[in-house]
Amino acid sequence: MKRKSRVLGLLLATCLACSFDTGGLPGPTGPVCGNGALEEGETCDDGGTVAGDGCSVTCTVEPGWTCAGEAPSVCSAVCGDGRIVGTEGCDDGGTVPGDGCDGTCAVEPGWHCEDAPSACWTVCGDGRAAGDEGCDDGNLTPGDGCDVDCTVETGWTCVGEAPSLCEAVCGDGLVVGDEVCDGTNLDGRTCQTEGFYDGTISCMAGCAHLDLANCGRFCGDGIIDTEFGEVCDGEELGTATCAGLGFPGGALACDGACQADTTGCHTWLQVVAGSDHACAVRSDHTLWCWGANGDGQLGRGTTGTSASTMQQVVALGTQVAMVAPGEFHTCAVKTDGTAWCWGRNFNGQLGNDTATSSLTPVQVKLDADRTLGDVAWIAAGEAQSCAVTGAGAVFCWGANWNGRLGDGTYSDRRVATPVSGLGTGGARVLTVRGHTCALSAAGSLFCWGRNWSGQLGDDSNTERTSPVAVVWPVNPAPLVTDFAVGEEFTCAVTAAGAAFCFGENFNGQLGDDTTTDRRTPVQVNGQGAQVAAVAAGAQHACLIRDGGGLFCWGSNFYGRLGDGTNTERHVPVGVTGLTDGVEAVTAGRRSTCALRSGRLSCWGYNWYGQLGDGTTTDRYTPVAVVLPVE
Repeated sequence: MKRKSRVLGLLLATCLACSFDTGGLPGPTGPVCGNGALEEGETCDDGGTVAGDGCSVTCTVEPGWTCAGEAPSVCSAVCGDGRIVGTEGCDDGGTVPGDGCDGTCAVEPGWHCEDAPSACWTVCGDGRAAGDEGCDDGNLTPGDGCDVDCTVETGWTCVGEAPSLCEAVCGDGLVVGDEVCDGTNLDGRTCQTEGFYDGTISCMAGCAHLDLANCGRFCGDGIIDTEFGEVCDGEELGTATCAGLGFPGGALACDGACQADTTGCHTWLQVVAGSDHACAVRSDHTLWCWGANGDGQLGRGTTGTSASTMQQVVALGTQVAMVAPGEFHTCAVKTDGTAWCWGRNFNGQLGNDTATSSLTPVQVKLDADRTLGDVAWIAAGEAQSCAVTGAGAVFCWGANWNGRLGDGTYSDRRVATPVSGLGTGGARVLTVRGHTCALSAAGSLFCWGRNWSGQLGDDSNTERTSPVAVVWPVNPAPLVTDFAVGEEFTCAVTAAGAAFCFGENFNGQLGDDTTTDRRTPVQVNGQGAQVAAVAAGAQHACLIRDGGGLFCWGSNFYGRLGDGTNTERHVPVGVTGLTDGVEAVTAGRRSTCALRSGRLSCWGYNWYGQLGDGTTTDRYTPVAVVLPVE
């Protein structure tokens, strides 16, 4: 009994000295998730309770992940399952590279991937040739070999991937890139397109150059090829001259197209026809005259019945600003504002305080001691002259028959005498045989002198020794921008661009489609577009439309209307060959001249050579004025 009791005591003592490990046994509320130990009911435990790292907050493996290990679990994304988790940039459901999503589920260079499972496509223009891209040169510009969809363009070859380098394929017959030609494909180029006149062109090896060895003559070879339209070539001008091209002298040059460069040629600035002679001012401010010269009105220091080609008025040098031929005398203004006249002087029309004619220019005077200065405009008529100063003062001198000098008397004047009664002053003045008109600075038209046919426009036939205002059929009177005086009639252009005439109309020179004299302005019929300027002769008149078309009407004896006939016209008809570009027109007694593109032409009566074409033959259409040989 004692032995059994001792054994039981030892066992009890041993048990009392022991303790139980209860860590692996369920607690009072189940497993502890996040303690890093994989317990009953957990599929993973990574030591945390953050979702999205593979092991969820309930210690279950999240979709797209795999977890291994127990203390703690280590989780990694499953690449190829079609889910994008963790650090995966894509997951297309496979692990094959080269489709945009590689074996680690990273987006491959040159690709773009979206959605789950991922759909991937190449990025064209990023400088990487990926997938089915034939090239990628880093841009989306066509025409450089790699097209906007990253396919190789026709005629090109592209190499390399990051980025692709493309170059034209020489020898394929296609001209692309910097190729000038390719084989027989010359891209439309011929010897002619390359500046030659004839020959055969070919393509050189390398497709970068044309073989021009078989091309012939070209502009710039110093040989004038007239058969190919060359007028000149380099320094070689042949027979071409400024005068030959209708310009009044100057230095001709040759342009890059082997055509005449006329920028160095002189041009005409002004042309005015007198009764039977005419004068023109050249761009170098020299004066040239031609036609009748019985009284020395051409200013060349001699007399003669005619001069059919122009000659310079040498005495005035290169200082002529404007000219005004009359009937038997001529006046001009120099660039310094002085006035000069020459020719017949029976009535003092030269204004130099004498009645002595002069074959060379003499200066116009105010009195015995003073000369007329600051002259801005000058005019010459039958036996009288007039001028306007820069300050608007109007002066006349010479014969005063019918009161044409406008000083309130009938007395001839041998020096410049003021015209009275113009109010605000004059801007321009014109005088012919029996009457004179002036345009005021305010745009009003005044006339004085003979009025037999109503040419003064004051609704009377009363002769006037002082200016009277033209009476217009409308109120208020229109502003006048241009005017002209004929022998017994007057014409004017209004600011609205309408032409009016008044006075004698025996030959239809008023242009109103009648032969009835008018004592106040009547509008010219058929004037078409707006009128820019007007001119008047003995019994004919002309106007320039906007755009430069020239039209004339009235008496057509000797072809002065320039329409190729001698038929009298009562409304305007076009002048042959002068349908545009006319800059100025002037009408003599029985002839007409026009200025176009700096060149002169004349037509009509030519007994005294007043057309300047080197003949005394009447012309029914415009002919070029013969230019001086210098």
